[in-house]
Amino acid sequence: MTSDWTPLEQVLGTKLCQHFMFMGRSGELYLYKHIDTRRYLNLDAEGRCFRYTGNSYEPEELRRAIAHVFS
Repeated sequence: MTSDWTPLEQVLGTKLCQHFMFMGRSGELYLYKHIDTRRYLNLDAEGRCFRYTGNSYEPEELRRAIAHVFS
């Protein structure tokens, strides 16, 4: 599987992408893990965020998801 940074770059810009690892995909979602916090930012191709609830992915507000992944 090749890494796809486009959704993350659209949301955070290219400079902040260096703090993430591309972990793969789950369906239509791109999964990125922050190197230090180990928290995920799950994005669709349009840059919408999703939170994993243990059973499925639920939509989450972008600002809230970014704050969580960097905290």
